[in-house]
Amino acid sequence: MIYRAKSLWFVLLLSVIFSLLFFHFLGDYNLTFEGLQFQVETSLYIRGITQIEVPPLGLVRAHTHRTPVMLTVRLNNIDLDHLRHILEESPDQAQLTQQLELRVRQEATRYVAMLVLIAIIAGLLAAFFMRSNKPEDYFKSIFVSVAVVAFLLTATYKDYDANQFRNPEFEGVLKVAPWMIGIAEEAIAKIDTLGRKLELIADNFNKLYQQIDELQPLETAAGNIRVLHVSDIHNNPAAIQFISRMSEIFSVDLIIDTGDISDFGTPLEGLLLESIRDLPVPYLFIAGNHDSPDIINKLKEFRGNVLVAENPVEISGLRIAGFHDPVSASNVITPAAPDMVSKHIAEIKEFIKAENEHKPIDIIAVHSPYVAQPLAGLAPVLVFGHNHQFGVSTANNSVLVNAGTTGASGLGTLQEIERRPYSVMLLHFYVDSEETRLLAVDSIRVDSVTSEFSMQRHLFGTAPDEPENTQNPSS
Repeated sequence: MIYRAKSLWFVLLLSVIFSLLFFHFLGDYNLTFEGLQFQVETSLYIRGITQIEVPPLGLVRAHTHRTPVMLTVRLNNIDLDHLRHILEESPDQAQLTQQLELRVRQEATRYVAMLVLIAIIAGLLAAFFMRSNKPEDYFKSIFVSVAVVAFLLTATYKDYDANQFRNPEFEGVLKVAPWMIGIAEEAIAKIDTLGRKLELIADNFNKLYQQIDELQPLETAAGNIRVLHVSDIHNNPAAIQFISRMSEIFSVDLIIDTGDISDFGTPLEGLLLESIRDLPVPYLFIAGNHDSPDIINKLKEFRGNVLVAENPVEISGLRIAGFHDPVSASNVITPAAPDMVSKHIAEIKEFIKAENEHKPIDIIAVHSPYVAQPLAGLAPVLVFGHNHQFGVSTANNSVLVNAGTTGASGLGTLQEIERRPYSVMLLHFYVDSEETRLLAVDSIRVDSVTSEFSMQRHLFGTAPDEPENTQNPSS
């Protein structure tokens, strides 16, 4: 009798251990909602937290309950085609929220049922492991296993406080961008209004442009070419609308983008780039440190007017060599290390010198001023961005043009107290069969909130050398 009681207690103890082990290692569940594929996991942990993982950006976690359970929700994949289809249909937000709530309840029910089934299997195996031949031992073992899992789930549910995500912890890239949570609710709603306002401001540039043209007229000829230089859009769709309108107003022949068109280089950010394919003129893209192979490949898919820098290209008589930031070959967004930059500069110098022996390069396009400045003298014009320091300078017979940030530092600026202006550069070239020379650079800045804008014309030929301020901010 005593042996029988001990044996039963061993079975029950083992059922508790098995149920906890199964709960910890086998509590995975996959679900898909509107093109987003998630993996949900339960595991034992020293404190009760909910963790949301968005590879490769990092994770967000909060201490949401007191039971020793970690709930992990991981975004594994995004069906961009399906998501694009949904966005094109402009679904009703209330209806989408209702569908999401219904789907969450359904999936939660299935997930709990799966965990209960796992607990039943754990109880059966515990009794089988003890080689019990009595049916009641199996039933008792199953009951204990299910009770353990049910207790953990019920206690977690009763104690769960989603409001803890108001003060979350961040890891990875998300640690430096906590504004992303608020931006989903506030900034996106401002994009259409902001885009229309920027277009209106761009229209008002006509009067200012005519006045500057009267005061500082350019040499006019049939061979004059206009290049719109943009940089550091940082996921701001309103900037694309601004660029489109500016290209129409000034009848530009080419747009050069010197990178950081995204923030993290994820495939999801590629959806914000769709409107680029509708621009009326060639768009040459040079990747920055915030871009990635996913962003580069996305732009390559557009074809047509969208060109991704690979080999020197000739557009409207201008020969342009673009070089991606070396960090853009990976998913890392921190600026390149000094040794990587030095190697990158050496490779560009060797390449440009070889090209110039064949046919001179007119414009070198890179992302960073720390790469551009050592290249002064290898081409008449160097264009770049990265540090959001808007300016024009000359060095070693080259004109250095920094477009600043055409996206006003990106979507984050919609919530910043201290605003950065939207900035672009308009380069005027004279091109014919005998020569190519830069006539002027128009520096254009816009404050979308106050509607203030400024335009300064830089004429070239006698401009003194002035070193550019290249203080490197977080970018």
